[in-house]
Amino acid sequence: MRASFILAAGLLALPAGAQPWPGPGAAAPPDSIAEQQREMRRLGEPSVPLQNRDSRQIDALGELAGPREWLKEAQVAIRAGQIGLANELLERTATRLLTRSTDPARAGEPMRDPRLGYISDARQALFRRDRRGADGLIELAIQAP
Repeated sequence: MRASFILAAGLLALPAGAQPWPGPGAAAPPDSIAEQQREMRRLGEPSVPLQNRDSRQIDALGELAGPREWLKEAQVAIRAGQIGLANELLERTATRLLTRSTDPARAGEPMRDPRLGYISDARQALFRRDRRGADGLIELAIQAP
């Protein structure tokens, strides 16, 4: 019993990104990322109550000032171990960046914003449960011009 207490105390002392993942075949913790991955493999109408929960939490934040604030909130969520919430924040940040007013003659031109690439890569890192990698990519997006 003492050994398991010491192990548990040691795990709590690790930085959030360094928490060990049980590995392939182990049950994933209940979060909206795992839920989304499960539903992508399943046929039929998706059931995503955890994603709906994450969405409601973000709605409760109210309107944030801009993409940098959304990205900072995503970092807070990652550091708290809430990767589903972080993913939802990243999705909303990308949507905000892609929503723009432009001259109709230029409407067919793709959006060129380096933050979008970092956000996409950060979401992929979250799906791999690489919190440290996602956090670093979000930091790059925050620092991007």
